[in-house]
Amino acid sequence: FANTWHTAVDSSIKTLLRTSIPGNHVYLADFDDSRKIRHIGSHLACFNGGNWILGGKLLNNDTIVNIGLQLADACWNTYASTQTGIGPESFAFISSDGNFTGGTPANVADLKFNAQHGFYITDGVYIQRPEVLETNFYAWRATGDTKYLDRAASAVASFDKFLQTPTGYAGINDVNNVANGLVDDTESFWFAEVLKYLYLTFDDPNHISLDEYVFNTEAHPFKAPPAKSMYGTNTILPSKPFTVQSGPPLPAISPSRFDK
Repeated sequence: FANTWHTAVDSSIKTLLRTSIPGNHVYLADFDDSRKIRHIGSHLACFNGGNWILGGKLLNNDTIVNIGLQLADACWNTYASTQTGIGPESFAFISSDGNFTGGTPANVADLKFNAQHGFYITDGVYIQRPEVLETNFYAWRATGDTKYLDRAASAVASFDKFLQTPTGYAGINDVNNVANGLVDDTESFWFAEVLKYLYLTFDDPNHISLDEYVFNTEAHPFKAPPAKSMYGTNTILPSKPFTVQSGPPLPAISPSRFDK
């Protein structure tokens, strides 16, 4: 399985990896049935950075880890560039080989937005997806760089400001136009994933450590088996203690009513 995953990542790097013009943001493109590259991305696909960071660590492959971190930065840029500070459902970009998306070509407003941000929005709805913050969590745990804490805090502030209702939190119809209002529902994965990955980002990294636990697709932690000495054909180096690279000390683990 490790070799299969490595092969898939390697072929993605060779075939799909693109750098935006402008901004030099690193995205994974798509291709259509005729294998023509489509210069598109999505919130859902932004799990790829976290997947590559974790897999690259297991394979001791710094190239994959570093590209995963670049993918994380590019996906965060889709949050940082909008009116709400929340990322859209889907987006497109321009790279050196063009701007074909397989859909409606970019209009003047799209090109203007792209010139400022290195991408443009193709569907502005936010349905409470977790993938950008999921990848942000893995980037934080892999590097200890406090910019990922800052990004998580920024997302929390945006959620509180733009998604909060008297009874909970809702999606929003257009992350770049607050006037379009909220989506009248709350997704289950808002609780299972978005809030959980935020909690884990701010929690003590040694609590539910990635050296000891693995998460399923809904972010439920399971105790992992002991690490192997090798995955595929790559030798795993011994784990190093988690250390913060900059910024204030980590917060203590939040008290729980179940500890009483």
